[in-house]
Amino acid sequence: MAGIVYFTNRPGRVNRSWAIFCLAVSLWGFSGLLIGLTYDPGVALTWWRIAHVGVILIPVLFYHFVTAFADVRRPLGLTFAYLGSAAFLGANATPWLVAGVQHVFGQFTYPSPGFLYIPFVAFFVGLLLLSHWELWRALRRAKRRETKLLFRWLLLGTTIGFSGGATCFLPIFGVDLYPYGNFAIPFFPLLMAYAFLRYRLMDVHRVVARGAMFLALYAFVVVVPFVVGRVYRPVWEAVLGDWWWAAPVVLMGLLASASPIVFLFLVRRLERRLLQAQRRYHRTLVVASSGMTRVKEIQTLCRLIVYMVNRTVGLSHTGLFLYEPKEQRYTLRATRYRSMLPGVLVVEQTDPLIQLLQQHQDLLVAEELAGEKAPKESPESLQQRAKVYAWMRTLEVQLIVPSFSDKRLLAFLILGAKRSGEPYTTDDIAVFSGLANQAALAIENAMFFEELRNNEAYIIQSEKLASLGQLASGMAHEIHNPLTIISGEAQLYLERFKGQNGQTDEVLKSIIEECQRAADITRRILRFAKPAPTDMVPLDLRVTVDETLTLAGYQVKLEQVERIVQVPPDLPKVRANQNQLQEVILNLILNACQAMGERGGRLEVRASAVNGSSVQLQVADTGPGIPSSKLRKIFDPFYTTKSAGTGLGLFVTQRIVRAHGGTIDVQSTEGQGTCFTIRLPAWQGEAVLPKRDG
Repeated sequence: MAGIVYFTNRPGRVNRSWAIFCLAVSLWGFSGLLIGLTYDPGVALTWWRIAHVGVILIPVLFYHFVTAFADVRRPLGLTFAYLGSAAFLGANATPWLVAGVQHVFGQFTYPSPGFLYIPFVAFFVGLLLLSHWELWRALRRAKRRETKLLFRWLLLGTTIGFSGGATCFLPIFGVDLYPYGNFAIPFFPLLMAYAFLRYRLMDVHRVVARGAMFLALYAFVVVVPFVVGRVYRPVWEAVLGDWWWAAPVVLMGLLASASPIVFLFLVRRLERRLLQAQRRYHRTLVVASSGMTRVKEIQTLCRLIVYMVNRTVGLSHTGLFLYEPKEQRYTLRATRYRSMLPGVLVVEQTDPLIQLLQQHQDLLVAEELAGEKAPKESPESLQQRAKVYAWMRTLEVQLIVPSFSDKRLLAFLILGAKRSGEPYTTDDIAVFSGLANQAALAIENAMFFEELRNNEAYIIQSEKLASLGQLASGMAHEIHNPLTIISGEAQLYLERFKGQNGQTDEVLKSIIEECQRAADITRRILRFAKPAPTDMVPLDLRVTVDETLTLAGYQVKLEQVERIVQVPPDLPKVRANQNQLQEVILNLILNACQAMGERGGRLEVRASAVNGSSVQLQVADTGPGIPSSKLRKIFDPFYTTKSAGTGLGLFVTQRIVRAHGGTIDVQSTEGQGTCFTIRLPAWQGEAVLPKRDG
């Protein structure tokens, strides 16, 4: 184990400290083996003192490893630990620590304690308790799933292993209890192996490959010296006498020294073959994720992420949920193999899945949600995990990869099972974590560019509308002048020739009426085309609705529309800008009439007071309605279902209503019609009606 850990990452401080700790344990175990093979008290005493070199170093080296692994910055404590071990190492060469040897259980040679042995045992136990306390504190501080699991299983495994090994001290003090606790020591590697396999703290392929290779080499190191010693014992006895056993022991030591190098060489060759496909798609994902930030269109980016992950890894299905700020929910924006997913899928911000992702700020694995339970987890937390697991099971999702920006969940990727049937490994999760970070940057970048593009287009369109207003104002002036002349001439002729010819009188009256009607139109156009003032005044909603219906009659055929206007005369005044509010109502009425088309229908305009603090206005039609899939997009800029529409009418309407401190909602049923509901604040001061033109 020392060789494997050290050569895996030689520069690593954690690897070095663990490797040296393993060597100290090996020295104790190797010396114990030789003690069990001798009956000479002098030889046994020598090996016991050699064994105690390892025993003295074990607690301080383990504490050193824990400080490195848990990133504990206490150099003074580590210094005192090494000074204490140095003092006991010096005493180990004298009878102060090991006074002699004694026979226990009728077959073993055990050391007799000197007067420093009790302080040494206290030093040993104290350092181990301190080490495990540091591990427990590191477990409480850890945030990442893999780190928590490593600390948890390391704490459990070393507690069991050291508790069993500590029973070896009992016979030294005359306690007639066989150290059966030694048999608990193998539970440490067994527990760690279980943790690796159960929670994928290490790639299962690597665990299996290294485990098989390690067992093979271990068998070779043990069996070959045993066979050589058994078969050639007469030869060794003839050469070495009573020290014949030294030959197989030396051979075992040589093989054990060479085995780490052989192990690493063979494992690397084996892993290269086993993990070739996995490493290939890891490299592909890493390279592809770096290019995502160059995509500026949000929908294209979502499709790219889903396609790239699904094809590269080879998954049954994949989906990407993106946060929609307007609806304040997460919507499925892109899928791969959509047949595995529902047609319309949204996740509200209050959903347990979103809450769990926000709490953990990490990937969610379905197996862990089903199996892992914290000791003191609350019933609410357990219920939350159960709901998320049920949701994942319903969609056959194995892994959820969230993308955060400043702790704000922008999107999350749902991944189905691998088509190869293999589980997700630790390396997979690490790669997906990096991909999620890159995706968050790319999504935020695309959102910024989309908003910038919309604002730019809105400014350009506003400039066009302003130019159109100026043009309409000039045209209205030019039209108004000849209309005045025509009307004046008609009135003059009517006064001069009135009563001479009835038909002529009717024609002149018709000319005068139409000129007045045309003049009224030009006056309304002039007022509507004026730059909108920003001041808010008390407005009579009934007057504004009547004027807007008149203005709408010049643009659509209201004769085919049944109009129902229900605006109470005692309705509170609204706090609004007249031009802007008229534009809002006009947009809604025109949309309703155009939706009903040539066949006509019923247009209802209703208003009512709400709690005295606001006024509600509803514009409803009996048109074909809006499909639910398009309903959430109608307020988006440039979204339109009309062949000649700009897609800015409802977008501008919503902005005006919000600028007035109000709200606008829509309800629609396909085949029955649509209803827009506007709420505006009521005027709280003195109500003064603006003057009406004409």
